[in-house]
Amino acid sequence: MKKILLIVGIVSVIICILSLSFAVLNWFGYYHILDGTADLFISLHRKMIIFFLIGIAFALAGIVSFIIHFKM
Repeated sequence: MKKILLIVGIVSVIICILSLSFAVLNWFGYYHILDGTADLFISLHRKMIIFFLIGIAFALAGIVSFIIHFKM
């Protein structure tokens, strides 16, 4: 059980980092594209918010699994 929590925590943190990096890439595109359609900007903003929330959720899951792992 202890090793499973450690593996889940590490995988959650990796997914968190990837998701937050995708959110930053979409944020960069949203603010630095000079000529784009309204659909493009809506899509970039929506993806930025979604990836940010997913990243926070996986960060919390990773932190919880690490806390439970080290308390056992």
